[in-house]
Amino acid sequence: MTDLVERYVHRVGRYLPPKERAEIEAELRSQIQDQLDDRSAESPTPEEIASVLREFGHPYQMAASYNRDRYLVGPDLYPYLMMVLWHVWVVVPTVVIFLNIFGALVAARQGMWLELILETLFAVLQATLSFSAVLVLLFAFIERVKAELEKEEEPFNPLELSPVDDPSVVDRFEEAAGTAVSAFFSLVVIYWLYAGGLTLRFNLNDPGDLTPVPMSWLVLLLVSVISQLVLHLFMLPRNRWSVGLWLMVMLLEVFGVICLYFAVLAPAFDRLVTDNPALAGAFGSAAETIAIGLALLTLVSKGIKLVRLWSYRNTGAPPFSTRTAE
Repeated sequence: MTDLVERYVHRVGRYLPPKERAEIEAELRSQIQDQLDDRSAESPTPEEIASVLREFGHPYQMAASYNRDRYLVGPDLYPYLMMVLWHVWVVVPTVVIFLNIFGALVAARQGMWLELILETLFAVLQATLSFSAVLVLLFAFIERVKAELEKEEEPFNPLELSPVDDPSVVDRFEEAAGTAVSAFFSLVVIYWLYAGGLTLRFNLNDPGDLTPVPMSWLVLLLVSVISQLVLHLFMLPRNRWSVGLWLMVMLLEVFGVICLYFAVLAPAFDRLVTDNPALAGAFGSAAETIAIGLALLTLVSKGIKLVRLWSYRNTGAPPFSTRTAE
């Protein structure tokens, strides 16, 4: 099996759910090899291989064809939609349950655990369905815009497929997770703006006790999160990162951490210490510590990828192995 075929199969696999990936990749290799055997008794040339791969179509179209009976939005975007939804169905219930329990502990609610459980289950169901509906509508809109953009799209050229270990290749599952988290946090911040402050009670009719926050920083936080959401959606169907785009991601995330500190962390921990003076020693500088930790984590993790991209752009090979088990 040639390197070009492996590049194609690997690219198709990046659009597939992990549980189905190995089986579909093996089946696809077999189909491609059968086509090559039928056309050439000897070793096929790169042009002959490219011709066969063109007939199979763009990798994301090939991946979508395995979901043709199940798509909700469109055969090309369906794999992306399901990636994001799976993350939503994991992230949203987890966050809602944590926030409800944390809010109950901070408020020192006693003898109301049955009510708390029922409220939490209702909140999980409501939040999950709401976020799922918003994402489906969002992808439906992208489907309409994508149809117009595809009119100017260049034909698929298998000879331009990137190597398997190319660090600039977009990780679809990472972008799907980022989309889910950004969409969730965007709606949370919008809810806080609507309520007029921070609250762990997600109820439009009764947001409960509010913690005052600087609204200007909360607006900037929303701008940062929505910008990251747009960037994740923009990169989801793309093939490669550029150094400039990755640098933009890093700067947006660092800016988001700064906004998070002033809009959420500082007011929340100030309120916690004010209501519970005994916690001043343990949580007095917790907001600063968390913000600095998040900023450093972002700079290190994104900076490593930035070095990989820069080195690969200049030398054509990553400075160290980037191959992962996917």
